[in-house]
Amino acid sequence: MGLAVMAVLATRSHSYLLFHTLVEFFNICVVLTAFSLAWNTRHHLEDGFLRIAGLALGPSAAILLLHTLTYKGLGVFDPDDANLPTQLWVVQRLMQAGALFAATLPMVTRSRNNIPLVVSATAALVMGGLVFLGLFPDCFVDGQGLTPFKIAAESTCMVVVAWAAWRMWQDRSPRPPQVRRLAIALLLCGSVESATFTLYNDVYGALNMAGHVLGLTQSFLLYTAIAWVGLTRPLESLFARQSKLRSQFERDAARAQHDMARFAEILAHHMQEPVRQQHVFTQALIKALPQPVPPEVAQPLEFVINGAMRQRSLLRDALTYLSLSEPIPASAKCAAGDVLAAVLKDLSERVDQSGAQISYGSLPKLAVPADRLKALFRALLDNSLTYARPDLPPRIDIRAENQGSMARVSVSDNGVGIAPELRHKAFGIFERLNHDGNGTGIGLAIAHRVVDSAGGDIWIDDTALGGTTITFTLPLA
Repeated sequence: MGLAVMAVLATRSHSYLLFHTLVEFFNICVVLTAFSLAWNTRHHLEDGFLRIAGLALGPSAAILLLHTLTYKGLGVFDPDDANLPTQLWVVQRLMQAGALFAATLPMVTRSRNNIPLVVSATAALVMGGLVFLGLFPDCFVDGQGLTPFKIAAESTCMVVVAWAAWRMWQDRSPRPPQVRRLAIALLLCGSVESATFTLYNDVYGALNMAGHVLGLTQSFLLYTAIAWVGLTRPLESLFARQSKLRSQFERDAARAQHDMARFAEILAHHMQEPVRQQHVFTQALIKALPQPVPPEVAQPLEFVINGAMRQRSLLRDALTYLSLSEPIPASAKCAAGDVLAAVLKDLSERVDQSGAQISYGSLPKLAVPADRLKALFRALLDNSLTYARPDLPPRIDIRAENQGSMARVSVSDNGVGIAPELRHKAFGIFERLNHDGNGTGIGLAIAHRVVDSAGGDIWIDDTALGGTTITFTLPLA
């Protein structure tokens, strides 16, 4: 704003007419912007002075535009003298003074309707019409200067606006100090502006120029106050409230996650005990029965044992899935090769029983906790072993390559595979796409949650081994 005003002032040295045209167009733009802000925020603009002043001053921009276009030297209207633009200026000044004074009256500021705008627009039409019909008193006579009417009108505006400034100073309505200072400053600018326009005799003179600069300053102060009260302050309040609500939500979410994880842990512990007892006592029952156990008894008991084992696996995987909801620490890192070796050791009995061949190359250090990467590898290897082909020993190949800041890891097998039309469901929890297997339906959901929480991607491809390739990316340490 300051640079723009300085640029406009610099045009005075070249041509006063250019300066006047630019400063008035700039003033019109500021007034219309203030009017637009007041109009669009009128329902929540609590400061009555700014609401009324912003709405009422809108129509004055039209009179100010006519004043600019009729200014002596532009030649837009005939006759091209100083009286017509001075008359329009007086109309604009009277409208402005009346609007600013009315905006300090409690009976007006309490109003939430559009009456101030209607009154101001009516005044602009009536007084503007009187000017162009030749019925408005003369305000400037070439060779003589300002008429007594013009001086009286400007003096009246000066007194009215100064009185409005005094009322604003005495007003004790709840109002931010910044707004009070801006309101008093713009009213004082308006009063001094009227004083300068009672003294000049040359429409191209220094006093005329000073008055226009004061008028622009007044409009800008009004715009600043409306923008701060109508937009900036509510938005700051909204953002502060959003920030507070977000913090509260994050605390509640963290507490809920902790409570849920704790509940799941306790539930899993209490449910595992009856499952363990079911398994133990069923085996004890088999041993206590006469041998060999009749098939009609052995088969139901086998179903009970398998059900207990499956339930135990479900509880284990569900607990693992819930534990992955905690955020990853920024300092987390682990050696993927060491984690994979630990997983293979845990699964060694299953690997030996199935005759699986597992090969893997060099694996990088990753920016994820070791326990999460272990859950990821365990879920993928467990899936490959569970969904192996009955006629082939399982083959699993694990490879990794660096891609910028991420590592791309693939786990390929020669198992039964996943049909392409079902792959979009594969990472959902409890999605068992192959009902012939003994999986829990949580393994790939665990893998997806580990990768997603670390900011990586995971997807399914075909493999040269004839089964499935699970590929994922994780950040390098």
